Amino acid sequence: MNYFSALKFKVLLIALIFSFNGLMAQKSPIKFGDIPTSDLEAKVYAIDSSASAVILCDYATLTYAYYSSGLKTMFTHHRRIKILKKSGYDWATFETMTRGGNQESISGIKGATYRLVGGKVQVDKLEKSAIFENKSDKNFTSHKFTLPNVQEGSVVEFTYQIQSNYDTEIPTWRFQHSIPTLWSEYWVNAPNFYVFRLHTQGYEPFVISKQDQSSIMLEGSSYASTEYHLAVKDAPAIKEEPYTTTIEDFTAKIQFEIAAYVPPNGISKNFSLTWENLDAALLGYDSFGKLAKPDGAVRDIVPFLKRTDSDTLAHLNKVLDYVQKAVLWNGDASMYGSNTRKKVLESKLGNSADLNLLLVAILKELKYEAQPLILSTRNHGMVNETQVLEKRFNYVVAGVLMPNQQWLLLDATDPMCKAGSVPFRCLNQQGRIVASGTGEWVEITPKEKYTAAQSVSVTVKANGDAEIKGDLLFQGYAAMAMRKVYQKEGEKALGEYLKKEYPNLQIKSFKVTGQSKYEDAFTISVDAEVSEAVNILGERMYIKPSFGLIDTENPFHNKDRKFPVNFGYLQDDLSTIMINFPEGYVVEELPKSVKAVTPDKMVNYTYQILANGNQIAFMNKLFVKKTYFYAEEYHDLRQVFDLIEQRNLQQIVLKKK
Repeated sequence: MNYFSALKFKVLLIALIFSFNGLMAQKSPIKFGDIPTSDLEAKVYAIDSSASAVILCDYATLTYAYYSSGLKTMFTHHRRIKILKKSGYDWATFETMTRGGNQESISGIKGATYRLVGGKVQVDKLEKSAIFENKSDKNFTSHKFTLPNVQEGSVVEFTYQIQSNYDTEIPTWRFQHSIPTLWSEYWVNAPNFYVFRLHTQGYEPFVISKQDQSSIMLEGSSYASTEYHLAVKDAPAIKEEPYTTTIEDFTAKIQFEIAAYVPPNGISKNFSLTWENLDAALLGYDSFGKLAKPDGAVRDIVPFLKRTDSDTLAHLNKVLDYVQKAVLWNGDASMYGSNTRKKVLESKLGNSADLNLLLVAILKELKYEAQPLILSTRNHGMVNETQVLEKRFNYVVAGVLMPNQQWLLLDATDPMCKAGSVPFRCLNQQGRIVASGTGEWVEITPKEKYTAAQSVSVTVKANGDAEIKGDLLFQGYAAMAMRKVYQKEGEKALGEYLKKEYPNLQIKSFKVTGQSKYEDAFTISVDAEVSEAVNILGERMYIKPSFGLIDTENPFHNKDRKFPVNFGYLQDDLSTIMINFPEGYVVEELPKSVKAVTPDKMVNYTYQILANGNQIAFMNKLFVKKTYFYAEEYHDLRQVFDLIEQRNLQQIVLKKK
């Protein structure tokens, strides 16, 4: 066969492959350019009138094709969106990434905007000149475009295809976004010599969830395949809510994980890892296991850190303090070291793994039973013990096994963290101790609470102004946050914090104590004034006893919640306010004292108010005794915070004698 004939045969073969594997694409619920008039005429989404845009249809397929360069995946995506408000214009811009080194390529980008003009459909097509490519680095290229002439009421759509050499990787598919999605559908047809494990998440039910046996043409031969077909209908917008890790933990999506390669005639390969396999792999990495071992540089350091007394915590804090001063954290959070130990120590700069693996190595050389603990930070997502996936972790801290057989965690990135505390970003349920043959799961339970307490005296003047004097006290994670502000930017920044946190106070002066990072409490003694602190109407004076010193707003606005509440740490919030009111007035009405608890008694709220002469003592106490509340507990939790908001809007009524 001559070259020209061979080329014609290859083109014919590729065409046959596409005609066969393209069968899935013909099942699309929408056709490009065929826009129903009802979609163009729609003004609002009835189910959610706040929606700025609605995804009318999100459809994708993935199949396989064989080229001379090898087996490839073909991912095709078609999305159609109704733009309802100007705030939804961003949805007319789309960006996707391909990997470099000729491993992936994008083709077939097509897009258009449709709108009604004088009763007729106006079509504005996406021009090639409006498609921008940017190589962010050698590994990735960004492909970005904005559909033209978008207005309120427009419908936009686009489609494209990505060809990839990563034949064991199937793109994750999201069925849910920050705007409502009427229909989202994903088809995957994969040859059976690849065995995939499926991971689904989210709270939206599948209206279609099938796995059927099929076939696929590869290199002129038919192979048995599995066809995965999933769809979700009327998925509501999913948005960030208070006290969550990352919304990605709760978004409806499906992920494919390669489990095994089983060729028709050949040796099978199992990709499924055990946690012991993962431990061993990490310990073998130069950027992880090697950096967790003592070396010559560590042995040179250790003589300066020898224990001189029996106070273990004090010694651990000494070691922690040394690492924090020896190497400055560059702000990068990682599970892997960025450089050799020698270069990190010479530059005195490193990422989180550089610091914390150095800490592990020093502690080992000091004869502590120390090991690295890997975790996923709050914004990276939760870890599932049933999924042995290295990529689910993105951070490492040091763990020391104490005599009580409990692991004490240390992190050298934050100078405000002492032994037993890790930064808030790390408070994400659990992590894994990485040790050869003895790895284990550890609950990341913070040793510190978030404690904020205030004890102030308020003197109300006859003209309605007030003077406030007293102490704002912070402990645990609250103190860490305040010290960080103070030590980074000083009293000026602290003054700005007070203005922002207590906007109705005119701060005359303040004094700080407890600045040292390992002291128990950080205290701000405040002298302030409040203009028109109370309302005076005729013979009566109306006082809100919180004086703006207490955050009274309920953070849980939504009536229902599908996913859990994760505070991260335990909380104690206490306020004692002594109110002195002018002579010539008497108490006519006091709010009622109340107590409220959740059924499991893990949230406890007390509002207590007492009058004696021309003084009123007001106490407001909230204790949150566990960090994690399931969705089923949300209504009880919200009810307590509702009561806090309502009670702190109540007023004291004084009347002239």
